[in-house]
Amino acid sequence: MTKFFYLMRHGQTRFNVQGRIQGACDSPLTDLGIEQAKAARRFFQKEGLIFNRVYSSTQERACDTAELATGRQDYIRLKGLKEWDFGAFEAHQEYLNPKLHREDGSGYRDYFVAYGGESNVQVYERMAAAIRGVMAESSEDDCLLFVSHGGSITQFYRHMTENPPTPAKRMANCAILKISYEPNCKMEVQSIFNPMEEEYIFER
Repeated sequence: MTKFFYLMRHGQTRFNVQGRIQGACDSPLTDLGIEQAKAARRFFQKEGLIFNRVYSSTQERACDTAELATGRQDYIRLKGLKEWDFGAFEAHQEYLNPKLHREDGSGYRDYFVAYGGESNVQVYERMAAAIRGVMAESSEDDCLLFVSHGGSITQFYRHMTENPPTPAKRMANCAILKISYEPNCKMEVQSIFNPMEEEYIFER
């Protein structure tokens, strides 16, 4: 029996504005990031979505986004939802990043492992384990929200969902993915919505 869940990226942060690499490290939401989270809340209200449970990465920027987007403080923190760990590159300028492997969606592959970080496989496997663990114990009627990060979300949907989408535009901060989940753990992205722009960048 098909279930559905929502997966959302956190709002804009100070490091986003400064062009710094942020994975395991953290930086606070900007004023725009706060407004993006509030825009997500308006979308949820418009859609009549009342979440039974809210799950968040343990990082501050995701937790703050979860609170602002839902008005709740009883969210559950999951380490599996954290952003890609970029090791020694953390907090340095983004121009130091290696070239992305866009052709197969594998991002930076295992480049950061040599510098104390994670490979893309480690990222999407832990994301999938965290989400599947929750979904396996949820009922069909549960409405669930997971708040995570751009890198981790992209690796998750590119490698752990069926027929991964190619969005028409960039997945903005606070982008909201609606994903279906089957009992055999098959998952498929149904839509991606950028709340600040009030537009769907992908619909199946």
